[in-house]
Amino acid sequence: MKINITKETLLEGIQVISAGSSSRTTLPILHNFLIETQENKLKLVRTDMEMATVHYIPAEIEEEGSLTVPMKEFSDIIKNLPDGKEINLFTGENNKFHIKSGKSKFWVIGTPKSEYPAIPEIEKTGSVVLSPLALQNMIDKTAFSASTEETRYILNGILWNNTAEKFEVVATDGGRLAVASHEALPESGEFKIIIPTKILNEVVRFISLSKPDKDTQIHVNVASNQVSFQMNETTFISRLIEGNFPNYQQVIPNKKNISFEIFTKELLASTRRASLCSGEFGSTVKFHIEDNAITISSTSQNMEFTDELPIEYTQEAFDCAFNPRFIIDVLKNVGSEKVNFSFVNSSQPVLIEPVEKEDIKYVIMPVRI
Repeated sequence: MKINITKETLLEGIQVISAGSSSRTTLPILHNFLIETQENKLKLVRTDMEMATVHYIPAEIEEEGSLTVPMKEFSDIIKNLPDGKEINLFTGENNKFHIKSGKSKFWVIGTPKSEYPAIPEIEKTGSVVLSPLALQNMIDKTAFSASTEETRYILNGILWNNTAEKFEVVATDGGRLAVASHEALPESGEFKIIIPTKILNEVVRFISLSKPDKDTQIHVNVASNQVSFQMNETTFISRLIEGNFPNYQQVIPNKKNISFEIFTKELLASTRRASLCSGEFGSTVKFHIEDNAITISSTSQNMEFTDELPIEYTQEAFDCAFNPRFIIDVLKNVGSEKVNFSFVNSSQPVLIEPVEKEDIKYVIMPVRI
């Protein structure tokens, strides 16, 4: 294998494939990535056996070939090579991978492609086509509600539920729920799949780096127990999570006995202050609603906080309490100037929705006072 390429192009490729895969592994080969020539392009592949990233970059190919090389060492070398100079890459004896730029020369020991895990090919038939920016928005507004506990494997993923009426993206950790809605995807038929949050966060990171225009599309393909996301020259592949996702529709309150609107930034700032002195044995922020005002408070053994914000509310006095982190996460991500809080009663979950938008719903379980 013999390749000529610019530093900027190679670094861009390394950046795309490096972040998504875990470095925690007992298999030494998974610390490597695969570099392979293919039709006047360079194919870069990284996997950790849970997900894989395949990315193509332009290069001048003098001799065809393939090799896997250590990700960290190779990345560190490329970052420290002179700017603005061409990089020459070529294989030598005993799997040595030579790196040359100007007068600077390195080599690292690689491993043959045959020892690297095979990346499955997913058929492109019946794919779901989405706007990358729409997908990014839906994941940004829900992923933080997914569980990060390894024992709750089903909740480590995000449900994609496409019906004849709408397409919904749903995340929950058992204490809170986030639902983002989109118009139905009629050409895809009805489906329900659970996609690991890890790959969705990585796809969102890639979309942010790529800055796609409004005409760019992302193709989502599902085959057997795997899913792939393809945009331009990049494909992400992951296993699906198998199992039954909780019946989230039963959790969303359908009554609004008590409700009020409030400015998002003001409540976010006040709840953050309240979280500074929440108790050692479980964070709690209390809301007292009465006479066109909401009082936000929290108490610990050595601290106490109270604040008051104006709202339009003339019903009977009402008290409730929540984990402040859950409230803060919603207010950080909701993306609207005002939000509406709706309650059945103080012991039932609260429904939080952006005012004048119907595409996002958040449900948070209260804390017993």
